[in-house]
Formats: sequence, C-alpha cells, structure tokens
Amino acid sequence: MTTINQREQIKKAFVSDIKNIDDAVYNNQDWYQQDAQRMRYILATLELSPGDNYSEKPKQLELGQEDNRFYNCIEFHDHGMFKINDEKRLNELMNMSDSEVADYIAVNEYDWIGDDYDHANEYLFTIMNEWQDEIEYDTEGYDNIDYMTITTRTRDWVKDGDYKSENKFEVAYQILMDYYNELPEDSRVELDKRLEKIGA
Repeated sequence: MTTINQREQIKKAFVSDIKNIDDAVYNNQDWYQQDAQRMRYILATLELSPGDNYSEKPKQLELGQEDNRFYNCIEFHDHGMFKINDEKRLNELMNMSDSEVADYIAVNEYDWIGDDYDHANEYLFTIMNEWQDEIEYDTEGYDNIDYMTITTRTRDWVKDGDYKSENKFEVAYQILMDYYNELPEDSRVELDKRLEKIGA
C-alpha cells in the first residue's frame, strides 16, 4: 500500500523543479542530464550498459563499471500511478545525492541519444504534468531539426474539499453527486434522465 510519505519521497526524487525546465529541447541526452530528478528517471526507466549504444562490439567493462542496476525498480504509469518493483534499489536511487547520480552515469558512460523529442515528451507528460499541478507542459515544433519548443500554461484549479478540476462544472457535478443518494427516488430518476439527455 502506498503511503502519502512514500509518494512525496518519489515526487522529490523524480520530479524536476519547474524552474529547471527550459523552453526548448535540443537532444535528449543533454536535456535529461540537466538535473538529478531527470537522471534518476533515466536510470529507473532505461536498460543501460556502459559504452556506445550504437557500437556493434560490446564494450570491455572497466573497473567500477556495470549495467544499470536501477532499471525497472519503479514503473511510472499514466495519471500519476506507479508500481514499485524493487524497493531496495528504489530507495538506494532516491537517497543518492545529485552528484552521486551524475557520477554513476559518467563512470558507466551511459548514453541514451536518439528519439530526442519523443523521449523528452515522455517525461513532460508522464511526470511533470501528472506529479505537480502548478504548470501544464506541452510541446511544439516537431519539424524543427534544431530544437523542440516547450510551452507552459499556469493551471487554474477550482477546488471543493479534496476534489479539484480546472472545469468548474465538473466540480459542481461532483458536489451534486455527493447528495445524490439523499434525494427521493423519483427525484433521482428525474435527475438521471436530465443528466443523460445532456450527456453527463
């Protein structure tokens, strides 16, 4: 069972501070190496081996090098959902300092060059848009070979207790549903008909 504290620890370890997200992506290697949160995401989500991924010959490992031991310790799903597969490795990764994460990648010569724009989008939509609610990210300029533009929109939430939405009508509908079962039977039937008529 996921605890609030555990979720907050994961957020702190993997979600970039919004001030660290620039307005463009040039290549996915450099972009992910801009902060430790994105580097942790790389380690958790990519199966990496030391050396050049495009080389036909496997690299002879140097002292201290290894295949990425953090791969798949956690899976990130849509809507901010996640699955922990190896809690020990996940805790190790989350507790590494920023410099330790960078050093681990450097010592092992990991690279993930390729699919630049798609790979950056993966993080923006799976992590940034689902794990923080201040800014919504989008991208444009896929046909620009030099860089992809990252756009932002400040979110404007309407809240009622724990429920929130940027659509005030969704919040109003939720409030209505809170009292639905207290209505007389004939009123509920009439309400259902009216809501169904407008596709709600």
